[in-house]
Amino acid sequence: MTQRLLLVSQLAALCAAPAAVVGAQQRDTTARPADSLRVYTLPPAVVSVTRGNPPINRIPQAVQLVDKTEISRARPTWGLDEALATVPGVYAANRYNFSLDQRISIRGFGARSQFAVRGVKVLLDGIPQTLPDGQGQLTNLELGAADRIEVLRGPSSALFGNASGGVISIWTDPSAPQRVQQDARVLFGTFDRDLARNWSKWQSTTSFRVGAGSGLVTVSRLDYTGQRQHSDADFRNLNSRWHFPLATNWTLTATADVGWDPRADNPGALTAPEMAINADSAAGMNITKVAGKDVTQGQGGVTLRRQFAGGGEASLTVFGVTRSLKNPTTFAYIDLDRFDYGARFSIMRPAPLGSLDQRVTAGVDFQQQRDDRRNFGNNAGQPTDTLQLDQLEHVTEVGPFVQSVLQVTPHVSVTGGVRYDWVNFQVDDRLVDTTLAKTNPIYLDDSGRRLMSALSGSVGVAVTPSDAVTVYGNIGTSFETPTTTELTNRPDTAGGFNPTLQPQKATTFEVGVRGDVAGRLNYSVALFQADVRDELIGYQIPSSPGRVFFQNAGKSRHRGVELGAEVAIVAGVNLITSWTYSDFRYTSYTTGTHVLDGRAIPGIPQHWLHFLLQARPGFAWGGWAELEQTHSSGYVVDDTLDVRTSPWWTTNVRVGWDGTGGSLRLRPFLGFNNVFNRSYVGSVVINAARGRYFEPAPGRNMYLGFSLGAGE
Repeated sequence: MTQRLLLVSQLAALCAAPAAVVGAQQRDTTARPADSLRVYTLPPAVVSVTRGNPPINRIPQAVQLVDKTEISRARPTWGLDEALATVPGVYAANRYNFSLDQRISIRGFGARSQFAVRGVKVLLDGIPQTLPDGQGQLTNLELGAADRIEVLRGPSSALFGNASGGVISIWTDPSAPQRVQQDARVLFGTFDRDLARNWSKWQSTTSFRVGAGSGLVTVSRLDYTGQRQHSDADFRNLNSRWHFPLATNWTLTATADVGWDPRADNPGALTAPEMAINADSAAGMNITKVAGKDVTQGQGGVTLRRQFAGGGEASLTVFGVTRSLKNPTTFAYIDLDRFDYGARFSIMRPAPLGSLDQRVTAGVDFQQQRDDRRNFGNNAGQPTDTLQLDQLEHVTEVGPFVQSVLQVTPHVSVTGGVRYDWVNFQVDDRLVDTTLAKTNPIYLDDSGRRLMSALSGSVGVAVTPSDAVTVYGNIGTSFETPTTTELTNRPDTAGGFNPTLQPQKATTFEVGVRGDVAGRLNYSVALFQADVRDELIGYQIPSSPGRVFFQNAGKSRHRGVELGAEVAIVAGVNLITSWTYSDFRYTSYTTGTHVLDGRAIPGIPQHWLHFLLQARPGFAWGGWAELEQTHSSGYVVDDTLDVRTSPWWTTNVRVGWDGTGGSLRLRPFLGFNNVFNRSYVGSVVINAARGRYFEPAPGRNMYLGFSLGAGE
């Protein structure tokens, strides 16, 4: 306890020192100087990721808003690494492999992901993209249509359940135009001079009125031929959003999305010698097995919201997701059919506590996942007649919660919340043959059930000595279960669920400050420590190349500092910068004969630094330019071996013009990535077998594009 008090005092001292000069872009002011720093009002209802919707200066957590300009202006909009580059504490490692998605982590949680998103709750227009088992899919996300992204860093289980690192909530534009508004965006890029390895993307967005409400429909396609061998992808999306006012104070919103990804090749990871010879090559086994995936996913949801005359609101969301996956891998051909559905209800009301203002939010989340999973042998990308796994998996999550925001004094507020999560895993093994089981254990009946539950809570204090400064501190616990994939991947090749794999739990302490200086500098600083028990760690074995298994890692400690700033240097020139320091180590972990106490957790750089210099000079008549620099320190990639990535810097440049041509909005742009053609590793496979750790990033490449807009 003494050490924790000492840590908190040290964090507070460090927090106060740089607060006047550095921090993250936490834009919570109201002024907007012409051609200067972009700052704007964040009304109470905007930052919905906290569920209670308090004013942002009363939130005792690290919360950040990313606006549409930062998400998509002159960017390829391939993935969240582009949009979240300026958010400290978030590390999005781009594999440049559309079959496996990006490796997104917040404060180290989620870094173990071998595909999809782990440890972070993802929402799209309020609809969970994270399944009840904790696995997140971004198939239905069209980043180019996003209006804003809200990021909550830190323990989120008390708010959203099965997640440790935080929440990423993505929203499209809810406004209702007076007439039809049409926007089109087209991009073309190349990785070589011969235009043989190239990509293109187009997107069309139409918004229109529907009676007193509105509709928004986006259609897009990405056709990608990557720099590496066997890395082609074809992604097609249809997204729609609908908003209807009903009776007084009643509204109905609906979403309907379809994602069809008929091709996403998987080039696999390389060894160090393979990368040195040809970083653009693919793993030989991945080519032979035609590793990749073919996915079709649809989702829909409806939210009914009631605003109360005396303040507060109630909302009910009902949603469903269906997914069909054909996934040839190096170890099997996976055929998966998924159906996921659920409901979320919450009510927020003023509840004065004597003379003190208080708002209470209460609700319950329900979600059920049904996976029909079959694994076959893989013959050059086609399933064989050999059935290796045949089982039906169900995951049910129920999570009631309550949260209170109490205004103790005009400048001090206290926020506390508690949630109970009940997550039930059930598997019905259908590959059962009592005769064959005598000689082959895969035919034993491995049906079973795993129940994982936890009570999570958080409490925080926000002090606002002025409208321009917020100092806060919080403590919270989090709860994260293994996913069904992590439970079913068993080194003994048996069916059912791994009986020894346990949920991961953490307790996090955090202090921070955010604010504004003279309307020219927005800053925030956050310092945290998370004590983790049973951290989930992935590993591979030589006898099953490409397949990832999981085990618990005893105890570990995540400790870090998150700084950044957005500053108006002169009129028309802004600098956005963020720096994340991560000291993540095992504190008690023995695997085999290796005692790893004090060793760094693999897969996360200790230093992650980002600069974005933006120039829009008045004499350029709408012209603008951006210079982006990113730095990563080297990091270990294996628990027991001293194999590391090399540190790297990379430079991106973007130029463009925003103007009009008659009645059209015209925005041409040109982008250059990795201008100095540096060789570096974009992501890694942690604890890989046979030295296949490294997923190289592309060399110098460029793209050009334009967007056209008509209507309001």
